[in-house]
Amino acid sequence: MSYHDSPAIWKSLLLQGVKEDGWPWDWTSLGIQPKSASVKARIIAKSDGIWAAEGLVAALSLVAPELGTASRARELLTASSRVRTGTRFKKTQTVCEWKGIPELVLALERPFLNLAAYACGVATATRRIVELVRKACPERTPRITATRKTLPGYRDIAIHSVIAGGGYSHRVNLAGGVLVKENHIASAGSVSKAVTAARRIAPHGLKIEVEVRSERELSEALRAQADVVMLDNFSPKEVRNAVALVERSSHRPLIEVSGGLNENTIAAYAMPGVDILSLGGLTHSVRAADLSLLVT
Repeated sequence: MSYHDSPAIWKSLLLQGVKEDGWPWDWTSLGIQPKSASVKARIIAKSDGIWAAEGLVAALSLVAPELGTASRARELLTASSRVRTGTRFKKTQTVCEWKGIPELVLALERPFLNLAAYACGVATATRRIVELVRKACPERTPRITATRKTLPGYRDIAIHSVIAGGGYSHRVNLAGGVLVKENHIASAGSVSKAVTAARRIAPHGLKIEVEVRSERELSEALRAQADVVMLDNFSPKEVRNAVALVERSSHRPLIEVSGGLNENTIAAYAMPGVDILSLGGLTHSVRAADLSLLVT
């Protein structure tokens, strides 16, 4: 289990979801007289996908005491995942089982499903992209990475889910690396000035990446000794030309391609010489997995 899959991170999101739902004033559930003190429930997949919610399942037992009586924590809610993180699940499969007092099962149902559906949706989309790229360029498969295009509060689970699907994280946050983008270049006056300024204050050993939009800017980034160049919104033909330019250079940075990448276009960019393919769509416009909770 990685840091990004920590139950403590999932716990905070679950509690936020319960708070937003106004759980203490759930008049529907409050009006029901449970037929038993404890119920069982199953999370059932209604679509195929990649499981990425093992840490979320573990977080349920951390959340329950804060919504009930701490002295009865073991009686409140227990849950177990039937699928391991990164493993494929099938439609109609039971992926998780719960047992606990009815009011907590009902309170946590929707927040849990929302988070699990998002995480599994990201992991599933990532796995599809990874498989497409592996097939298109088996001899030297580029890494698939996410971006910082995530909703506030969701970054850790987004990164975790991309990794569960076979991808990699990019910069986790602004401190994770220097990425000189077009607005930095415009503010500094040139690629070389922006890189020089960043290199002057960045911690020793931190990689410097430069986003370029043309071969001219790529040449500037090469002269500035950038560690990574990001080809932004290049066509496949332009990427091939850029790779050739880099290979003729005395300085060989890593080559990242970004912008306009999706399931329909990704294979055309998976070519020798490209090291990284980054997709914002993995986290900001993914289709959620279809999951349902049934009390038994």
